[in-house]
Parts: sequence; structure tokens; C-alpha cells
Amino acid sequence: MNDTETVRVPMLEYRALIADAGAWRLLNTSPHVAHLLAEWVEWDRRATSRATSNAICGGAAWRAIAGGPSYAELARRRAVHTTEPLTPDQIRARATASWARVETWIAARTAA
Repeated sequence: MNDTETVRVPMLEYRALIADAGAWRLLNTSPHVAHLLAEWVEWDRRATSRATSNAICGGAAWRAIAGGPSYAELARRRAVHTTEPLTPDQIRARATASWARVETWIAARTAA
């Protein structure tokens, strides 16, 4: 098959493909999705760091090293939060505000 060859697709399937492509474009430009992806990247970085730390700790005989931290100490260090934990009401308020921004953005985007 060469690049100039025509492929026939039923009109119903063509319209579904166009709608799917538009939805993906809209999703990929959403600030909410960008925020979720940034959070996932940070989560993945931390998960990789934990796995690396566990592998390093597993490779050493920590009991033979007098000043080495225990597994419990390493777990405590990894569990330290960089911000104060949110209450359920704060989480709900943030989620509501985030979705409101997304809906406003979508409304402005689809109105144009």
C-alpha cells in the first residue's frame, strides 16, 4: 500500500473517527488534564525514587553498618509531606473549583 492510495471508510465510522479526534484534541489541551499529568509525573518520580532507595537498602548489610538508618527510618523519611494534609472539605472545594475552571474553559472553547 502506498501513500497515495485511497481507503474507503463508511460515513458513520468516518464521523465517529472525526468526533473521537476532536475529543482527544480537546482533552490534550485541557488545563485540568495538564495538572493531572503533572501530578502523575511527580508521583512516578517519587515511586521510582522509593524503588531505587529500596533496592539500594536491600543491597547493603545495614546491620553491619553501625550508623546506617533502619528500614523504619527510611520509610518515615519517605512519608514526610511537603505540605500540610488537606481536610475532606478542602479536597472537595479544590475539586469543585478545578472542575469549574475546566467547564468554563470548555464553554469558552466550544462557543468560539
